[in-house]
Amino acid sequence: MTSTPPLSCGPCKYEGITKDAEKWCTFCDEGFCSDCEKNHRSLKLTRNHKMIDTEDYMKIQDLSVDLKCETHGQKLDLYCKCHHVAVCAMCIPSAHNSCPVDDIISIHDAAKNARSSTALSDLEETISRSLESVRQSIRDRASVSANIDTEEQTIQKKILETRLRLNKHLDELEQQLLQELQIKHENCRSRYSKMLKQLQQTENELEKLKEQTEQMKLFASDLQVFLGTCKMNITISEKLKSLKVEIGKENSFAMDLKIHPVVISFINNVKKFGEIYITEKISIYS
Repeated sequence: MTSTPPLSCGPCKYEGITKDAEKWCTFCDEGFCSDCEKNHRSLKLTRNHKMIDTEDYMKIQDLSVDLKCETHGQKLDLYCKCHHVAVCAMCIPSAHNSCPVDDIISIHDAAKNARSSTALSDLEETISRSLESVRQSIRDRASVSANIDTEEQTIQKKILETRLRLNKHLDELEQQLLQELQIKHENCRSRYSKMLKQLQQTENELEKLKEQTEQMKLFASDLQVFLGTCKMNITISEKLKSLKVEIGKENSFAMDLKIHPVVISFINNVKKFGEIYITEKISIYS
């Protein structure tokens, strides 16, 4: 942190001498060393000027109080009670010539008891109210900031919970569908297995009839062949009739999957997991 350079004594500086000021005249708006201060107080015109320590002046030097007229560059030594404004002597004929003479008073008369004036009390009260409003606004903003952090965490938790619920629901639907697939698959296999078993049984019976026919042809008498042929024709006729019935019942199965339209719509149309909304509230402080 840089230190503030000391104030120079105005009269000494005018004489070309550099010397630090120890006092500051609020009337002359100039610094004085100890010797120049004594001279300043010894003069009748300036002995009543208010002098303050330069350390105290440093505390108020940044106050935006201009002691010179912005229009004429002259010292503000008068006050117009009519317009409630400080003026210089040149302001009177140019801007205040119509003001009552009694309303134009010395700036020092106007500044008497300024510390205990209603205007200063009103200013202090206004500053205090404004400061409290700003502090309340700061507290509110800090609270809102904390709330936003909490809301952000809440939304994160909600997103995660929604995702977990969605995952759980999809897992359950997937398991249901897989179980349904397994049941229908087993049902189809069972029906195919049953038909295959019946056909294989018919195949064995026909193979046996074929073998009996060949044996009969080779070793039986003509009468036995005749009677056997009649009997086997009846048997084979019944077998063929039963086979036609079984084959006629045979169905062909093809397994496929049809995804629920809502799931397809979700995949195709849902482009965002959700949307974050910001609600802005305007706070008005009196």
